[in-house]
Amino acid sequence: MAKLTGTRRPKKLPYDGVRNAWYSTLPDPKPARILQQDVTADWAVLGGGTCGLTFARRLAELRPDDSIAVVEAMRVGYGTSGRNAGFMLKHHSHGGIKNLDAAKNSDRLFQTGQGYLRDIVEQHQIRCQWNDWGQIYVSASRPGEAHLDDVADGFQTLGIEHQRLTQDEMEGITGTRFYQRGVRVDGSALVQPAAMMRGLGETLPPNVTLYEDTPVNEIRSGGGFTLVCPEGSVRAPKLIIAANLFAEEMGFKKHRVVPIASFGTLTRQLTDDEKKHVGGGGEFGLLPASPNGSTVRLTADGRILMRNTLWYARSKRFEDDLIAEMERRHRQSIAERWPALGEVDFEGTWGGIMAFTRNEGTVWGAVADDLYILMTTDTAPMTRGTALGKLLAEDLCGVDSEELRTLKAMPQAAFVPPDPILKFYTERRIKGIERDEAGER
Repeated sequence: MAKLTGTRRPKKLPYDGVRNAWYSTLPDPKPARILQQDVTADWAVLGGGTCGLTFARRLAELRPDDSIAVVEAMRVGYGTSGRNAGFMLKHHSHGGIKNLDAAKNSDRLFQTGQGYLRDIVEQHQIRCQWNDWGQIYVSASRPGEAHLDDVADGFQTLGIEHQRLTQDEMEGITGTRFYQRGVRVDGSALVQPAAMMRGLGETLPPNVTLYEDTPVNEIRSGGGFTLVCPEGSVRAPKLIIAANLFAEEMGFKKHRVVPIASFGTLTRQLTDDEKKHVGGGGEFGLLPASPNGSTVRLTADGRILMRNTLWYARSKRFEDDLIAEMERRHRQSIAERWPALGEVDFEGTWGGIMAFTRNEGTVWGAVADDLYILMTTDTAPMTRGTALGKLLAEDLCGVDSEELRTLKAMPQAAFVPPDPILKFYTERRIKGIERDEAGER
C-alpha cells in the first residue's frame, strides 16, 4: 500500500448538538482528560466510540507493553455509540435474506461482538442495566405484517429459534393492542447505551490513555502520523481512524456509505400508576419489522424510549426545527400506543447517524501504510462495531480465527453515487416508505 502524505483537515467536526437524554440522565462524569501537551504513543486511535474503544482495549490486551492514545472529540457515551436504542444484538433479521452467506457472516459478527461486550461488562461490573431480555419484532398494519413474515423467514433460514406472538400476547407484554403480531428472539441484551460506553471508557487497560473533549483539527503524515488538537498533539507511527461517518470529512472512504439518521426520545421515569399502562411486567424492547416503524423500549428504570423517522443526514447536523418536529412525532407515537401517556414529560430528543452500504459491505482495514479504518455499517451497529474493532486488533497482532477469516471474506463497501444523486434517491425512497407504511410509526 502507498503511504499517506500531506495534511488532512476535517470539513466538519463532531458536535455536541441536541441533548442526548441517555447521557444527560446519568450522574455527572469525572472531569475529562483533555490533551494539553504534545505526546507520543505507539498507536493513535481517532474516535472513542464502540469501534475505537474496542480496538484499543483488545490491542492493549495483546500488546501490554505498547502505548495507545485514544482521542475523542466529545465525552465518551455522548456521541453515536451512546445515542442508539440500546439493543446489543446477538441475532438479527430485517427483511428477506437476499444473500444467505452474507447473512450468516453478519450473524457471526453479531455473536462475536456481543460475547466480547458481555465479557467486559461482567468482568468490570459496568453498571449499564444489562438485561438478557432478547428482542421482539413487531407489526401494526398489513404492510408491517408482510415485513414481519420476512423477519420470521429470515430467522428460519438461519436456523435461529424464534417465537410468533399474537396480538393478545403482545398486549400482555406492552399493555397496548397497537401491535397486530410479534416475533420474539432470545439471546440479545438491552442496555443503557451511554452508561455502557462510559463504563467501557473508564475501564480501559493501563497502557491506554483516553483523551476526551479533544477534537482533531489536522492529521499530518510523514514519518508517522500527528493528530493536531487545539491544545496539544499526539504523534504515533500507526493510526486507526474510528470516527464513524466523520472519516469521510477527512477524505477517507468517501462515497461508500449512505448516512441515515434516526431520532430518539426518552421520557422521564413513569410513576407506578403510569407503568400499569405499559404492561406492568417490567422492561421490554421492540424492534420494527417495517423501516417506517418505531423502536420502542420500556427501560429498567421505567422510562419509555421512542425512536423512529429516517432522515438523510449528509449535513451531520440537527437543527432546532427538525428536533421539534421529531419531538412532536414521538409524542404522537406514544399517544397512539398508550393514550393516557401522551403528555408525559420528555428528558430529551436527539438524532443519531448510521452508515448503510449498497452491498452489505465493510469499511474496515488498511487504507494506506500503517493507516487503518474502522466504521460499523448496516444493521446491529453496536455488536458489529465491537467485532470489527476486536478483529482488527487481532489481525494486526497475528491472531487468526474463524471470525477473522469470515470478516476478511466479506466484500468491501461498494461505491455509492455522490450528491445530489444519492440525496434525491434516498429522500424519495424514505418518502415512499412513510407514505405506504404510515400505520407503523
